[in-house]
Order: sequence, then structure tokens, then C-alpha cells
Amino acid sequence: MKLVDDLRAKPAVQKVEKFIPAIAFLGGFSWDSITLGQMVQGSDLIFLLAYYLGAFILVLLLSAHLEHPEGWTRERLKAAALAQTKAASFAKNSNGFTASATATAKAPSQATEKLSTFGAAASKFAAAQAQISSKIPTAVANQAKAVADKASAEARAVADKAAAQAKEVAGKAGAAAERLAKNMGYESTAIPKNAIVVEHRFLDREWSDVWRQRFSWAVQFCFGSLFSALVVCYFKSSGSLASFVLVILLAVLLVGNEFLQKRYESFGVSLAFFCLLGTMFMNFTLPHLVHRIGFIWFFLSTILSLGICVGIWKISRRSRKVLIAPIAISVCLTIAYLMNWVPPVPLVLKHQIVCQNFDKTDYSCDADAPSFWQKVGLQSPSVHRLPDNEVYVLSSVYAPAALKAEIEYRWYYKDPKTEKYKLTDKISSGRMLLNGGREQGFRSFSRKKNIPAGRYRVETAFKDGAVIGARTFEVFDEPLDSTGYVRKVLE
Repeated sequence: MKLVDDLRAKPAVQKVEKFIPAIAFLGGFSWDSITLGQMVQGSDLIFLLAYYLGAFILVLLLSAHLEHPEGWTRERLKAAALAQTKAASFAKNSNGFTASATATAKAPSQATEKLSTFGAAASKFAAAQAQISSKIPTAVANQAKAVADKASAEARAVADKAAAQAKEVAGKAGAAAERLAKNMGYESTAIPKNAIVVEHRFLDREWSDVWRQRFSWAVQFCFGSLFSALVVCYFKSSGSLASFVLVILLAVLLVGNEFLQKRYESFGVSLAFFCLLGTMFMNFTLPHLVHRIGFIWFFLSTILSLGICVGIWKISRRSRKVLIAPIAISVCLTIAYLMNWVPPVPLVLKHQIVCQNFDKTDYSCDADAPSFWQKVGLQSPSVHRLPDNEVYVLSSVYAPAALKAEIEYRWYYKDPKTEKYKLTDKISSGRMLLNGGREQGFRSFSRKKNIPAGRYRVETAFKDGAVIGARTFEVFDEPLDSTGYVRKVLE
């Protein structure tokens, strides 16, 4: 450990240490971005479950508090009675020492009494001396004064010694009482007449500052890991501005998590974040287990997460006020889902192509050769439609193995007068029933014939639900020559 301490004491190492949290944060987030959402493995869910269970245990530990600070458990009453018995035995065995201490303690008063008697005699002697001062020699007077000073000094010495011995006896008795109280775990061994008998509970305690800080650091780590994974998963599933707002909120909380370690020591704050992460985590995990997505499963995710929070609250025996935030979060998430603001995890749009002359056998079609600005994403794709040709939108949507979900295509046309997109068609069919498990995604298509030239936006969405992805493009009635088209294949 000395080697590590010496190494950390170096200025260069201290500078690097400042960047370790940021490096760990960016590294974990980058790894999640690369691995998650492409092909969700069972190990991914196991890791997320481990983080969730770790957060559950830590939040439960942070809920510990003294429910009755003035209360006495049966164990404490039993220990107090035993302590009183030991105290009586201690007093009995130390009678000799106590008697000696008492005699020593009386010594100052006896010495003081003698000194007073001597003082009175000295006063009488002084008075007599005044009467016969002319008859008594000076040498005799000086001798009497020396005797009086010596007696006074001896009396003071006896008094100081007795006081020191009494103080030592009191100190030993106090130390013995303190050791006895420490062994019991309580400040007092005296049982009050109105003692409240309470049940002993593991969480009926106050953690030290050191342990509370350790728990909050561990909670921050678990929350950060969950936030990182969920931001990636929900981002890849978000296909609309409304659902992207929720992703931004999660991203803000992900960054803010790095500064909330001290806040997590509060049980109410930890429970609120645990409820939010629990609902989002279960909304991602349940579809993998039941192979279905939809409102019923999101509602069950919300109820299950809230139920776990209520269970923690019951075990903690805290005030009902700590449940206000979890209930509010659950209600807001439910409303957001009904408003299609929650991305339809775990569905992920892999690819989209806008084209014509579609061949269903290999999902190939003719698309306009992209310009430089279209390649870099600064310009929307175009479709120079040949006469009587249909315009196709091809999509591949990834979903976990065995998951089934029905998708639909929503066609919007931009009105040249209002410059606003208007919904013109919602297209769905039995062939659009998604079957998960294909790494490249489930392929489907939508088509429109004899559509007028103009700008369009086509959304690939979970049926009657949130948008998975969207493509904006422009249709022209002016065909290109043969070199203006490229043959594309949707993998």
C-alpha cells in the first residue's frame, strides 16, 4: 500500500487521476454505443440485471434509520440488566478499595479540622503573647511562628494528597462505567421506568459517514451504468422529435449522475432515480422475455417497478412522502407512452431506402445516384420517378429473437401552401408482422402509385405507437438517364 500511496502522491499521477472518471464514463458509454442495439445478447440483459439488483440492495441499505431513538429492544434490556448485575458485583469486590478511598477522602477534612484547631490555639497564643510580649523574649516568638508554619504546610500536603487520590478513584470508576456502556452499545445502562420496547431490525440503525459515503458511491456507479445503457438503447429506437426529448432527458441525467453522489445519500432521491431507471429497464427487458411489445407490457413494467419501490418503502418504514416522487414519475412515463413520446424499445431501425422498380425476391430497387451533399446527410434523398412507376420505401427493423410486433408506414405530404406536412396514408398489413431475430433486421416495404411531385416524409412505426424511424425525400416527375440511377439492395 505504501508503494501505491507514494505513486499517487506524485503530481503527474494526481493530474491523471482527475480525468479517470471522465475516461471511464466515455469509455463505458462508447462501448455501450458499439455493442448495444446492434444485436442484444442474453449477457447484456444479465449485466443490466446485475446493475439493477445492485442498485436495489444499495437503496435498501440507504433507507436505514433509527425509527425510535429513545426505544429499547429486548436485547438492550437484557444487556442492561446483565450490566447492572456486573456493576453490583464490581462494587462488592471493590469495597476495600472504596473504604480506603473514603478514608483518604476524609483525610483533607480531618487535616483541615486539625488546622483550624491549631489556628484557634495560635490566635489565643498570639493574644497571650501580646499581653506578655514585654516579658517573653523575641527568640521564643520566632520559634512559635516556625512551628505554626510547619503545621500549616503539613496540613496542605495531606489535603492535596487526599484530593489527588479521590480524583484517581473517580476516574477509574468513570472509565469502568464507560467500558461497560461501550460493550453494551448504548450510552446508559439505567433502564427508565417508561422504556419503549421495540423490535430489533437490521435497518433500525444509523450508518457512519464513511459507510454512507461508500453506499452512495456504489449507487452512483450502478445508476451510471444503467443510464449509459438505456440512453444508447432508447436513442437507437427513437424516430421522432418527441421521443428524442426523452432520450435527451436521460442523457442529461447520465451526465448529472457524475455530480449527484452526495445527493444519493438521501433515501428519497435514491428511490426516485431507482424508480425511473427501473421502469425504463423493465420496459426494455420484458419484451425480450414475453416476445411482445405494447402498452400492456409498458404498463406492467411501470407497475412492477413502482411495486418494488413500495416494497422498499415498507421495509424501511419511512414516511409516505418518499413515495411522492416515484408515483409522479410512474404517472408521467405512462402519459408519455400514451402520447407516443417513449421510443418503442427494443425495436431499432437499421436501414431505409427510397426507390422505384422494386424486386421483392432480393429486396433490390433503383435509387437516384446520391450527390455529395446527400452522401454527407446535408440534403434529403430524391426520387426522379419514371412514368407510371411506383415509389417504394424499404425498411429493415431489428428486434430480439422470437419477438413479434406489427409495424405500419405513415405517409406525409408537405403542402406547398402551408409548408406543413399532412398525414395522407397509414399503411399496414399482415406481411408487416415483424419477426425478430435477424441481425440485419426484419425487411418490409410500402409503396405509393401516381403520387404528385413534392416533398414527403414516411415514418416506419410500431402500429398505433411510437415512431421507429423516418425518411424525408423529394419526388420529381423528371426521369434521369440510365447513369443517374444505382441498383441498391436492402440487406
